[in-house]
Amino acid sequence: MHQPRGRPDRPAVTVVTTAGRSHTEDLGMRQRRYLLTQGVRVACLLLAATLPVPLLWKGTFILGACVLPYFGVVMANAGPVRDRRRPRLSRHEVEQPVRRQISPGRVVDAE
Repeated sequence: MHQPRGRPDRPAVTVVTTAGRSHTEDLGMRQRRYLLTQGVRVACLLLAATLPVPLLWKGTFILGACVLPYFGVVMANAGPVRDRRRPRLSRHEVEQPVRRQISPGRVVDAE
């Protein structure tokens, strides 16, 4: 476990509110993003083939259909994305007070 600088007796604290997404949640999000990108690609191909528009528009649709697979794969293979909506705590808010454990058999009087 990583020890913070200047305080070797205190372990690093992990706060649940600053934890990232689970692997399953992250994978599902990246799959949805990839499918959306591929859906737009198919739409570009269909629009280029069926719409009676000038050649410039057809070229734009075809260019989109050629470029979108690259972006879809790059975004799907990207690492976990940090959720900007989750609160971020500063270091002084995360630190917990030092708690000492009483050794077994020791009696502490209320005096």
